[in-house]
Amino acid sequence: MTRITRCTTVLAAGLWCGGAAAAGSDEAFVAQWPLTLSSADAGAYRVELDEAVYATTVSPTLRDLVVVNGAGRQVPALLQPADAPEARRTTLSLPWFPLPATAARAGGDIAAISELDPDGRLRRIQWQPAPGDAPPAALLADASASDAPLQALVLGWEAAEVPFERTVRVEVSDDLRAWRPTAAAGRLLDLQRGDARLVERRIVFDRPVRARYLRLTPGAGAGPMPAIVSITGESPALAEAPALAWRALEPVAPADAEGGLMFHLDARLPVTHVDIALDGNATARWTLAVRDGDDAPWRTVASDWLVYRVGTGTDARTPPRPLDATVRARQWRLVPDTPGAGGAPALRLGYRLEQLVFVAEGAPPFVLRAGSARAVRVDAAVAPLLADLEARDGGGWRPAVASLGARTELAGAAALDDTRPRDWGTWLLWTMLLLGVLLVGGFALSLLRAPKPR
Repeated sequence: MTRITRCTTVLAAGLWCGGAAAAGSDEAFVAQWPLTLSSADAGAYRVELDEAVYATTVSPTLRDLVVVNGAGRQVPALLQPADAPEARRTTLSLPWFPLPATAARAGGDIAAISELDPDGRLRRIQWQPAPGDAPPAALLADASASDAPLQALVLGWEAAEVPFERTVRVEVSDDLRAWRPTAAAGRLLDLQRGDARLVERRIVFDRPVRARYLRLTPGAGAGPMPAIVSITGESPALAEAPALAWRALEPVAPADAEGGLMFHLDARLPVTHVDIALDGNATARWTLAVRDGDDAPWRTVASDWLVYRVGTGTDARTPPRPLDATVRARQWRLVPDTPGAGGAPALRLGYRLEQLVFVAEGAPPFVLRAGSARAVRVDAAVAPLLADLEARDGGGWRPAVASLGARTELAGAAALDDTRPRDWGTWLLWTMLLLGVLLVGGFALSLLRAPKPR
């Protein structure tokens, strides 16, 4: 083997060693949690974080929270708020009354023939049906007991003896005298062919309607309407706000010269609401500021915050205050407008646990890792993927559930050291390159000094 060949071999070995060292390096995290997938082939999953995860992560934006597959590679992941409760539609059975033809006409004064109780609810409609008024020309529904606006009306009847299809005009009023039309998709029908039956009972408003009374008048169509037996009002589907979890903090030191109190939060919780727990009757205005460490400036998140407690009960104190944005700070400071005597209040922080949505790329098992001064979650286009999947399934699709297992310690506190580790692979590579240069130089020099053949 010539000297040049030996030099090339040494250089190649150095390059391989450096590449192997780089490929074999792993990101250091404090701890990890195995993930149990509810379905093996769902493709996308969501895992709800718990307080132990928030206490382990150190990044103010939770960028040191990652999911890795069985090969130790990160998979695409996205931090999201927890799923809101499903929207629910409430219904209310509405009292209703048949109307004579004179009251069914536009401008008809129904108040003159109505009897109301002190709350404005209809007791009865005073009229005697005449031959020309049978069946009733219109219906009057009493929605005065409804606390919410109405999105639709559902009419109930027995199976129609004669098939029918009719439009329905809906007018609303608050005094039974002045009536105004409302836009509604009202076409009722009851059709039958053999054993098949097609029924439409709902009248849907273009926008929610809030009124005490509704007048329903049949319009164009075919066949007589059957006898109505019930009218039900449907309110718009509303989702209740998820319940808040609360963490109460006590001051970590006595009040300073300004009366300011320091609090420490040991987890990166997504705080959205704040509250002050006063001991006894008291009132004061407060300023709330946050920061991440002793060397960081204070940032005000609530100012001129009036807090009081007078007496007992939920109405005797100020409600929690929402923040303009989610805060994950470690240090909190309360300063009153005027320092005063009295016991130090407790600071209550309200939050809702979030979820990490990830795509199951690669082979299992998948684990959640948290807590690192150097490793960060790689940005990935997960949000457009989720939007496309929801649109494909009509908005009803959700990622499958993944649950956290028992915590396992990894690098522990060593993962929080932001000092860059000594890259021995790079040093070795440069050493081998320098050695190679010296070898080549020495070989060239030996050639120059060798005697020339004669």
